[in-house]
Amino acid sequence: MIRPARTSPALLGAGLATIYVVWGTTYLGIRVGIETIPPFFMSGLRYMLAGLLLFGWVALRGGLRQGWPSRRQWLSAILTGTGLVALGNGALSWGELYLPSGAAAIFIATVPLWMTLMARVFQREPIRLPAAIGLGIGLAGLVVLVGPAVIRGGDLWAMPACLLAALGWAAGTVYSRSAPFPNNPFQVAGMQMFAGGVVVFLFSVVSGEAARFNPAAVSTRSVIAFLYLLFIGAILGFGVFIWLVKVAPLPLLGTYAYVNPVVAVVLGHFLLGEPVTPRTVIGGGVIILGVALIVASQSRRRGRPAPEGAAAEAVTFSANRESSTARR
Repeated sequence: MIRPARTSPALLGAGLATIYVVWGTTYLGIRVGIETIPPFFMSGLRYMLAGLLLFGWVALRGGLRQGWPSRRQWLSAILTGTGLVALGNGALSWGELYLPSGAAAIFIATVPLWMTLMARVFQREPIRLPAAIGLGIGLAGLVVLVGPAVIRGGDLWAMPACLLAALGWAAGTVYSRSAPFPNNPFQVAGMQMFAGGVVVFLFSVVSGEAARFNPAAVSTRSVIAFLYLLFIGAILGFGVFIWLVKVAPLPLLGTYAYVNPVVAVVLGHFLLGEPVTPRTVIGGGVIILGVALIVASQSRRRGRPAPEGAAAEAVTFSANRESSTARR
């Protein structure tokens, strides 16, 4: 059994606080960025740059000594990057054109639900009773959140877009478990971000969105938001997460999945004046409760043999499964 490396409680708390705040603020950053930058264009450019920077950093540190990634590994990066970045971030960014950032974050909080279902369907992983209860609770919360909008026809496209983002994120994460990748998790993340960024950028070009981009119309706050998402949300956030994989107990690390939406809702309300309706609070709270049960159940199960694999694979495996976090 692989145990987390020892570290001081203060340092561990600082790392978790960083993940809570940084990833919680990325929804706010996307909302501000797309005020004057087209969503797919911004997502594609951000992740192509983040991928190049991270891959280049790995290369400078000798991470390519074993050779350039193979065609099969690049294909895996394209497939997972499409789910994690092109859908996971591109669709989310488009959805935030019409939904408050806090509400969008709650939809993304359903990712563990879809991951559990996909792992059951495609990889025959059993669903334990607590996880099954969590699935039911989470889906009930989703009905509370989405139901009234479906009845009255409001937000009818934005909500499915955010759900598509969650499904893409989950699919890319589940496929990453068995996809062939290099051993270096930072190299893998760089490949996935770059490949996914290219896919969503090409979509922006083909759809005509990129042609409508006017650099002169971009506001200063959108530029600041873009730079924040690039360097803080993607690169710093992922770096801290990789470190936490090594030192934090999995049940504790998994709490980011239901803390981030709370941070996003609070910041969206106080900084952007986004409304927080009783439906958002109730539906979001029910979803987060369901996610908490699933995360706790999965963490206990993985804690028996090995949290995320063995030795270096412990970090690589988690990076593959969680590099969707870098998409933020």
